[in-house]
Amino acid sequence: PADPAETARRAAEAAAAEVRAARRDATARGARSGHWAARLGLLALAFAILAMPFYAAAEYYQYQKYMTPQAPDTLLQLDSQQTAAWSGQVKSLPATSAPIVLTYHDISPSNDSPYVVSPSTFAAQMAALQAAGYRSLTSEEFADYLRGGPAPPRSVFITFDDGTNGLWVYGDRILAKYHMHGTSFLITGRVDHSRPYYLTWNEITRMAASGRWDFQDHTNALHYRTAIDAAGDQASALANRIWLPAEGRLETYDEYQTRVNDDITKSIDEITSHGLPKPLFFAYPYSEATERANLPKPGPTIQTILQKYFVATMSDVSSRPLTASRRAAGVHDVQRLEVLKTTTPAELLSELATWTQVAPSDQAPLSEPALWSRTDGSKQTGVGPYTGKGPYPEGSHYAASDFRPMSSLDWDDYQVDATAAGLTDGTNQVSVGVRNDSADEIAVGLSRGTVTLTHAGDVVVQKKVADSSTHSIRVTVEGPVTTAVIDGTTTVSYTSKLTDPSTLTGGIGLRVGINRAGISWPSFTALSISPVDAVSRTAGADELSVGSAVLLDPGASWQAAPGVTAPFRITPNEIEPQGASLSAYGAFEPARTGDWTGYTVSGTVGRLTSTAVSGALWVRVGSPLAISVQVYRNELDVFSGNADSQQLVGSRTLAASPTHLVSITVTPTETLVSVDGTVRMTLLAKGETGGVAYSAYRDLTRRSWPTVTGLKLSGATG
Repeated sequence: PADPAETARRAAEAAAAEVRAARRDATARGARSGHWAARLGLLALAFAILAMPFYAAAEYYQYQKYMTPQAPDTLLQLDSQQTAAWSGQVKSLPATSAPIVLTYHDISPSNDSPYVVSPSTFAAQMAALQAAGYRSLTSEEFADYLRGGPAPPRSVFITFDDGTNGLWVYGDRILAKYHMHGTSFLITGRVDHSRPYYLTWNEITRMAASGRWDFQDHTNALHYRTAIDAAGDQASALANRIWLPAEGRLETYDEYQTRVNDDITKSIDEITSHGLPKPLFFAYPYSEATERANLPKPGPTIQTILQKYFVATMSDVSSRPLTASRRAAGVHDVQRLEVLKTTTPAELLSELATWTQVAPSDQAPLSEPALWSRTDGSKQTGVGPYTGKGPYPEGSHYAASDFRPMSSLDWDDYQVDATAAGLTDGTNQVSVGVRNDSADEIAVGLSRGTVTLTHAGDVVVQKKVADSSTHSIRVTVEGPVTTAVIDGTTTVSYTSKLTDPSTLTGGIGLRVGINRAGISWPSFTALSISPVDAVSRTAGADELSVGSAVLLDPGASWQAAPGVTAPFRITPNEIEPQGASLSAYGAFEPARTGDWTGYTVSGTVGRLTSTAVSGALWVRVGSPLAISVQVYRNELDVFSGNADSQQLVGSRTLAASPTHLVSITVTPTETLVSVDGTVRMTLLAKGETGGVAYSAYRDLTRRSWPTVTGLKLSGATG
């Protein structure tokens, strides 16, 4: 029989062999399984690699579909003579004034619409603006002005309605070349649609990221005309209640208000949901606003609704002029200057000059016939009917004209002096109108023996004057009060019942008339306009003496405009402007310093890091002839005028430095300017009084604000 030990040994070896075989089988099965997993992974990778070009192609297709290639650069051939001519067109304008808003619609080389400019025309217009010294504003900067900030240096606000693709394809590179900024009013419901006419969100995102563009509101889906009555008459679906044919009635006001609110809310949400700032402005479709609406009266208007959402609305027409003046800021509605295909660069600059707000100061308006606009329907030009030279309107018994109708919208606190001659026995008459185109127009009429003050066409007061063919007339407008003095003896006056100052401002006009044909026409032998000190609005304020004033008191009131705090950080050592705008202004306690005279203000203007950065100290603030001493890194400019309208009265070269010490002494007869103790200027004065202010300007928001340190006041009140 077999050895038991040997049998056990063999059994153990057999068992071990079986274990090893099992392990080999398991290993083989695992290897086969891992192999297939690897093969599947490699196969998936291969598919991904093969699919990648197709995915990229699809993404590129989508990108191209929503991102139109830009056109090549638009080249202009300009010579120095041309650019010098453009610069010369506006040299006589104020150095600062209210911005002017321009309206464009589209840019295209092939569209025949009169509202679409070609790329070459647009480039020439931008080149002309640059040569003339204009800069363009962002929406935020323009909003700062409307909220009460100072007028920037000569500026325009360039807007484009509808959000068309031509802005990206042609306009963007042109704006970049001439360092201009554009604002596009989007019809948000049409973005990404009707390609390639309208912009896409891809293009809008790229445009916004460049810093050259911002985007505002032009409705979401209410930019169309529709029936507004049973007869089918068409008008703006935004500004009107629409006709509901299925129900045979007009939309109720509540239905209208809900529809408009829903659309505006959606348009704002569309803009902000794409990472853009909330819009500040709204442009009326077709410029159709309240005056064309069929909303019930009395009652809220479309303007009432829109004011809840926006700083201001914009239109290209207005029932009374509302260019971007203080008047427009007061009613939150701005009239724009429309630029057409046929507008040449020279015509654009000429229109800008016509719209630029100026101070009420002119010693010989009748010697400037180009600045008068006839309002008598005669379609004549010139001032001959007012100077006795004719021609007179045929078939009419009167002639009437307004002086600077678009550039006098902010006039207040001014005086008109005139001499009328040739007045016969009650058969002819003259008239001087003030606050023209305002909500409270006044006319002072004069015949041989009677003066009549008329308000809104109604006689307010009438008095007898000396029986004479010649009379002197002085009409003074101060705040709400209009006063007329005839021959220095007879006085008539009217105080407005309106409380909003923005509704009271306006310019002047003349009228001459005869009662019947064959009567001799009267004339004006003299006419002048001059500013008067605005003293009535500070009455009742606690006066602050020069000796007790601390300019660098952090608790002091510095105001950018009445009731608007200046954007300043004030410490016991310095004033530093704040914010993302390019200009800043603040007056020290303006309601309490209107009578100041006999003082010296001094301080060091610093951080003049570029020749395009400046800071200015002001004196006689509150007077229409305030003085602003502005220092750059290497230049001194001195201006005369208020914060909204200044004229350059002198310049000097300074030693280049990032800081300059400015000192200004005010006396009843002189303003003495000193910079760094060596550069001096003397300006004559006529007793103008007023306080002090500081303003700053920089050409780019990335530059630091210029500061003023060590600002102090000395002297005694006069």
